[in-house]
Amino acid sequence: MKLGNLRTGEKFKIVGGTGKLYQKISDNDNLEFVWCKCLTDLNPSIRRGLMIDAGHHDHRMNKDAEVIIIN
Repeated sequence: MKLGNLRTGEKFKIVGGTGKLYQKISDNDNLEFVWCKCLTDLNPSIRRGLMIDAGHHDHRMNKDAEVIIIN
């Protein structure tokens, strides 16, 4: 499945990637990229809380990336 087809909030891993878990956090009108958060790299306290201080874990990723949805 393509990253661009996921809904905001869905969790995924990149096919052939490092195995890290990501979450799609924005589905803007940009033609090429969407913003995602790397959940694997978050500290446990941030992961359980409101993720207020987790902005530096945001990544701009290509919408055409092949991903696997994680429930």
